[in-house]
Amino acid sequence: MRESRRKRLTRSGSDRIIAGVFGGFGQYFNCSANFLRVAYVILSILSGIVPGIIIYAIMVLIMPPDPQHPGILGLIKGLSELQERMTTSHDQRRQRRTLTDVEEKDIKRNGRS
Repeated sequence: MRESRRKRLTRSGSDRIIAGVFGGFGQYFNCSANFLRVAYVILSILSGIVPGIIIYAIMVLIMPPDPQHPGILGLIKGLSELQERMTTSHDQRRQRRTLTDVEEKDIKRNGRS
């Protein structure tokens, strides 16, 4: 039978040194993550260190975390989503109720209106 699950590029939760970017690339391309790390460090040094750091930071932000091991960024995102859900449910409970089809009648007390 064919496997219906697609292969996705995600940050690795188990093979990580900083954020799991090259662990994810290694799992996706079936090669050694350490080889990719060393090659990236050499290329970053040859091109200047700053572009390499910026590209790595962009990869951390773009690549989704491994669903089985979300890591610290996944936990922070999960906590922010939980807080957002809690505040929206709290706001829904505190909404003002609107009355419709209300009739107004005068009540006479002690002969005065």
